[in-house]
Amino acid sequence: MRPHAALAVLSLLAACGGDDGGPTGEMAVTVTHYDYTFDITTRAAHSKLTATVDTAGDCLVLPFRGTGFDPATAKIDGKPAVSAQANDTQVMMCGEGHAAGKQITIDTDETVALKTESTSQVGYSVTNDSNGNPFHYLVSWVGGCDRFGPCDSRPDQFATYTFHVTHADTLKVVCSGTITQVSPTETQCDFRYEGGPTYSTFAIAAYPKTAWIATDKGMWGSLHATVYDRPTTMVADAILPSYNDGFVRWMEQTFGPYPYGTELRILTAPTYWSGFEHPGNIILDDGLARTLQPAYVHNVQHILGHEIVHQWAGDQTTLADTYDFVWKEAMAEYLTFVYEDMREPLAAKGTASYWKRASAGSEYFPVPGEKPPLFTYYGDVYGPGPMILFRQLEVLSSRPQVIAAIASVLGKSHAISVDDVVAALAAKTSLDLTAYTAAWIKGTGAPEWPVINTRFSAGAGTSTLHVTQTKGAARRCKFHIALEGAQPTDSVLVAVDTFKNGIDQTLTVPTPAFTVTRTTLDPNHECLVFAGTLARKREVPPPWLTERALRTFPGPTRP
Repeated sequence: MRPHAALAVLSLLAACGGDDGGPTGEMAVTVTHYDYTFDITTRAAHSKLTATVDTAGDCLVLPFRGTGFDPATAKIDGKPAVSAQANDTQVMMCGEGHAAGKQITIDTDETVALKTESTSQVGYSVTNDSNGNPFHYLVSWVGGCDRFGPCDSRPDQFATYTFHVTHADTLKVVCSGTITQVSPTETQCDFRYEGGPTYSTFAIAAYPKTAWIATDKGMWGSLHATVYDRPTTMVADAILPSYNDGFVRWMEQTFGPYPYGTELRILTAPTYWSGFEHPGNIILDDGLARTLQPAYVHNVQHILGHEIVHQWAGDQTTLADTYDFVWKEAMAEYLTFVYEDMREPLAAKGTASYWKRASAGSEYFPVPGEKPPLFTYYGDVYGPGPMILFRQLEVLSSRPQVIAAIASVLGKSHAISVDDVVAALAAKTSLDLTAYTAAWIKGTGAPEWPVINTRFSAGAGTSTLHVTQTKGAARRCKFHIALEGAQPTDSVLVAVDTFKNGIDQTLTVPTPAFTVTRTTLDPNHECLVFAGTLARKREVPPPWLTERALRTFPGPTRP
């Protein structure tokens, strides 16, 4: 484990040193299992980590941003630590030396703070729903597991988990894995699957038993799906078994078996985000069915589909680095869109339209060179991400080629980067994406999307269509321009390919049989090109924020 504060580590190492003749110095370890005990009432926690020693030594450092660390109870491999201390970012412990390859345990006691990041629920929170039911939620997000105890918080790490939760007998507790009701006041969750990243698996949810009414939604592919919901939310009613059965079957056939057993639990609660993809447990905001300005034609269905995709794309296959965040969200959006297009093309068109409108307010590139805090920039990936990584490329190549690229990186427990996704796309589409990546994906500052002016000049037999970029960098893609007349059926599409033919073009087209009264740029939402002046604001609430979050967030456009 790499230290976060070298001076603090050096001072601790100087104070330690094996007197048993064993290895000395900083010990690097890989955590393979978390055995975590948490009391909902007192917030007392005990962490027991199982780890493999990578570099021999007698002192170790692990990320830790929690509270209430008790050095007197710290143990390494079952023996009291010779010394232990914690600061704002890490815990440092020394004991006897251990050789590389040895498996050891690390025990600590701490108190979980009733605290979250900004207005989100990242951390531990208790939120009342509209009926006054308290929802208890411990959630880590990317790099956040060290809020609850010592943890290897690198995004690319997988582990197994056992959660022991003590609670009032009025609460139902849900966490990833096999759930065992040990007693009316103790619940155990045992997660032993491959592909359990800390950002989504290290989580505990608890809600009054009377608030979660179970509805059996039958088999979705190989999964038995159950929705836990309050009837007044209407979320369960909006979840269609036949649609989801087809969707899960398609996901399993295309990207491999569902990675987390045979059960999928879908729970609703008062959450900050519209949904969260805990392995085997999807938590949806209980206000999704009553959203006043839904981003999608079928709001609940789309967001549930997004979280289902994450079981493969984000959970089983996870992030190599924090700034690879865009690929998992873009993939979840795109694959949900693809299935929508198979079932209801108008709904899919609405989804792509949302992506494009949401992109207008982008203040960062999908992979931001300035590396701002994740909480600052992550909202900028949900519109541009699926448009740039997948929608624009399927138009430049084909949808089967893009799906083949995605399938080549999913279906197994590993971590991948945006570069890995781009390499797979380049291999399957046969496109050279070097310049494309530099123009669309990676950069600093607020990206200027192309603003296009079109002018149609009618002629006898043939006409001329002038396409001129008036603003923005020379970012190239392929899209259509619609020549339209007075009647709804008066429409002809003209293909424009700036990827091959340059950003300014004069096209000769057959003169339509109707009088052209207007042109519409990119009616099928195939590229981030805009007509007129591009306003730097979002036109609709982003789907990853609920109306509850929008009411509490101290800013107009982003979390």
